[in-house]
Amino acid sequence: MNLPNKIPIERMEDYHTHYIGKYEGGNQFWGYDTFVTSGERKSVEESWQQFRREYVVLYLFDKDGNFIEVKSEFAGTTDSLKFDTETKLEEMVSKLSEIEYCNIEVKLFEIEIDGFKFGLIPDEESKMIELQPSNTIAFSEPWNGEYYT
Repeated sequence: MNLPNKIPIERMEDYHTHYIGKYEGGNQFWGYDTFVTSGERKSVEESWQQFRREYVVLYLFDKDGNFIEVKSEFAGTTDSLKFDTETKLEEMVSKLSEIEYCNIEVKLFEIEIDGFKFGLIPDEESKMIELQPSNTIAFSEPWNGEYYT
């Protein structure tokens, strides 16, 4: 089975794809907050929250779905956030012009932030495309924009 290199993504308000749509000139965006777990607990006294790194990301794509750039902010670890991630995400999106919240269609991409993989990354074994780094959502056949959590 071949995985597509471009997939539609359905906007679901107040859920994982709340902050997707189009902006200036038909370009596309996708903003969300995510996390990376780094390190391992050495004892039960250690809190998992100190190993979970929180990020806010805003991916920008051209009108054909090609990845252009990412704007990202490291919010700190879960146990010591520097700012509210939802507020930061809204602030980042509000800096775009001509915003229209809607479904998008973008190509797969992979980038590195602070040494961690981010992006829409295919998993050949599961035959799905996962939103990394936290595997928050995944896409699969029939590639119609719906996703699984």
